[in-house]
Amino acid sequence: MADFRKWIYALAVVAMLAGLTVPVSAQAVAPPFQCIANAGVPPIVRGEGLTELVGDLTLNCNGGVPTPAGAIVPQVNIAVLLNTNITSKLTTTTGPYNEALLIIDEPHSAVNPGRPILNCGNTGAADSGPSGPAVCSIVSVGNPSLTYDGSANVAFNTTTLASGTCTGAAGTPASGSYGCGRPNVFQGRTGTQQNAGQFNSVTWLGVPLDPPGTTTSRTLRITNIRADAVFLGVSSTFTTNYIQAQISINGNTSLAINNPQQIVAFVQKGLIANVQNTQFGFLQCNAQNAGLGGPFTTGTGTSLTNFGSLLTTPSYRFTEGFASSWKAKNIAHIINNTVGSTTGNGTLTSGASYWSWSGSRNYPGDLNQNVPGAIYNTESGFEYVPAQADPAPNPPLGVGTVPVTATTAALNSTGAINTGISGAGVASQGTRLALQISGIPNGSVVLVPTAVNFVNTSNVAGPATGTMVLVNTDANGAGAYSPVATAPSTTSFVQVASSGLIVYEVVFADPFSIERADVPVVVAFAANLAQNLPQPGVTAQAAGSFAPFYTTAAAHNPSSTLPVPRFVPGLVPANLFSINKCACNLLFPYVASTAGYDTGIAIANTSLDPGATFGFFGTPQSGGIQFWYYGTGNNGAAPPPTQCTNSAAPGTCPATTSVPAGQVLTYVVSSGGGSIGTGPNGLDNRGAGFVGYVIAQAGFQYCHAFAYIGALGAGPLSTGISEGYLGLILDNSSINCPGGLCRTLQAGENLVH
Repeated sequence: MADFRKWIYALAVVAMLAGLTVPVSAQAVAPPFQCIANAGVPPIVRGEGLTELVGDLTLNCNGGVPTPAGAIVPQVNIAVLLNTNITSKLTTTTGPYNEALLIIDEPHSAVNPGRPILNCGNTGAADSGPSGPAVCSIVSVGNPSLTYDGSANVAFNTTTLASGTCTGAAGTPASGSYGCGRPNVFQGRTGTQQNAGQFNSVTWLGVPLDPPGTTTSRTLRITNIRADAVFLGVSSTFTTNYIQAQISINGNTSLAINNPQQIVAFVQKGLIANVQNTQFGFLQCNAQNAGLGGPFTTGTGTSLTNFGSLLTTPSYRFTEGFASSWKAKNIAHIINNTVGSTTGNGTLTSGASYWSWSGSRNYPGDLNQNVPGAIYNTESGFEYVPAQADPAPNPPLGVGTVPVTATTAALNSTGAINTGISGAGVASQGTRLALQISGIPNGSVVLVPTAVNFVNTSNVAGPATGTMVLVNTDANGAGAYSPVATAPSTTSFVQVASSGLIVYEVVFADPFSIERADVPVVVAFAANLAQNLPQPGVTAQAAGSFAPFYTTAAAHNPSSTLPVPRFVPGLVPANLFSINKCACNLLFPYVASTAGYDTGIAIANTSLDPGATFGFFGTPQSGGIQFWYYGTGNNGAAPPPTQCTNSAAPGTCPATTSVPAGQVLTYVVSSGGGSIGTGPNGLDNRGAGFVGYVIAQAGFQYCHAFAYIGALGAGPLSTGISEGYLGLILDNSSINCPGGLCRTLQAGENLVH
């Protein structure tokens, strides 16, 4: 009996425990509301960029208990913080609103091609509630898959317990009032309330966040975040610096986020720029591109090059640091300049290759880039501007595969305060490449083509892959697109402004190849030896960079006025070209006009030759000759001062007293006697009594000389002691110079004597 009673008690305990657990197992317990953060494939961004578009950050969410029908969807605050400044464009001149967008459930995309876009604050989704602009309320219809369906002016009718329009009748708010509509795009704002200068943060306040439950899923996409890549810099090792994002959500809904910290971009050098061809062989007396109708009369030219014996045109090379470093402003530029495209809407004809450049340089108005998740490879981000057309198909071929079909309303702010959301994602210009030339010698100018084409660095002999156009800009390389020429061309040259700033804007680029562009820098000048022009001995330098470029601290912060994209200045200037004094330099190692001896000197201007027909390529030149005396003067005095063929001061031997091409200067040291051809030589007798050596500089490139020492007043037939020798050319040419025996940098005709 006792054992039986024990069994009764044991069975009672089991029954009690079973009674406690049955309701729990029978109850449908919803899984927790949680999201998994993902950055997809982070793009490579330019280390020189202050406003680089990072990859979209997405949250894929499941679970939780959906908001019941007729109830207000709980609101949350969402914040994204980077390890550098967020420089997304401010869309208002006052207030914190920027272009960063939160898009929920992928409307108007391959996932939901028929779902319209409706932003909070647009017509039909008022943001006039107590929380202010860019904050909307959504009333649930009880179906979490419809919470963000983009319907305008709809609400759940609490009287009929059904979804309906906002009419102000019983059970619904008035049309256009707060709580109407189901928006799916929300606008971010810069910084935090605690620290307005905390520019590494973007927040979305009061976002209605409806848990999807178990019947659907929820996607949150954060796009149009731009970052200051300069702050992080390009790694000097084999590692790569990266931009990292952290996401935080807090509010009325309990939400767990897996992997809240994501890499959204890698930072690499975006531009390799260097002088490709230098030219230090220009001669002051050999004019370049200065003929009738040339740059000195019109400021322009066609198919210009620098000419002369072995003179190559100076040039500067830009090379992409990585594929897609150079971008057009908007997808319309790619569509409009593609082989086989029809102007304006992006439809490609049969057999067209989407990324093949057609050779045109159209600069059309923007098309909308309004498909979430599409990769456009342009400087603009997600943009949906009122009165701006969509591509057709949308997205364009090569950007997406599933065309969207929804008729949607462009991003707009219709409330009492305009948050400027319609300007979200719109870039100020395409990638710009700047070339700063400094130290242009006085009396010379440089000219560059109005367009330069790109080639694939892996196939430089192949067809051009893209193009850039010379544009007018401010001193930073900024400003609306304004081509220098109405019909830009690689063969049309224009004179560079006195500032020396040259800026090109990319109109078409291939995002799938590493491209380069060589900019020829044509030098032009007229020979003006009387004024010692062009200025010799000055070296012009060139430095390349992205543009627009800024050095101010404000450029590292978000701005409503500074252009997007923008960059830091470029490289240290490198030597590009110089103009040499047109001279032939001679040494007469022993000259005597004393103790019964005298010296006669003959200098021939040999720049005149039989011509190209016979295989000669000298250029006829003329110029004066200057003499310097080194030794002792009359009776041991100091040597005589320098003199020119016009007895003028040093360095002023004008063309009026020049030795013409093909003529010979003769000079008797003791008397200054002699001639230039049949005319006077302009020299005096200051060399009487001198003994030593003489250096002579002729203002022409090719000269040869002979000196004869004999008895004073005696001729070559004199029975006295006499000696003749060739003058030694001191210039940089021929066999003597590579071994280091050249005295000057002049390009002369240094024959072996």
